[in-house]
Amino acid sequence: MSTFPLRIPKDLKKEASAQAEAAGVSLNQYITTALAARVGAQAEAERYFTARASRAVPGQAKAILARSGIGNPPRPDDLIE
Repeated sequence: MSTFPLRIPKDLKKEASAQAEAAGVSLNQYITTALAARVGAQAEAERYFTARASRAVPGQAKAILARSGIGNPPRPDDLIE
């Protein structure tokens, strides 16, 4: 375990403290849990997009975009005036 001085805006600390108290945990535990969730979500997103990218066919996106709109004009409510 390590320590890390954290500088946050007073209003954010106040809100986080209130939420931690409502959850029945210390502010330190609350921030650690929130940070762990964010780090985990980022790692999962990187894993997901890496897997998706590995299945990509180079040039296929450009071919799809080149066909977009052909025979399918924009609806009147899609036009920018």
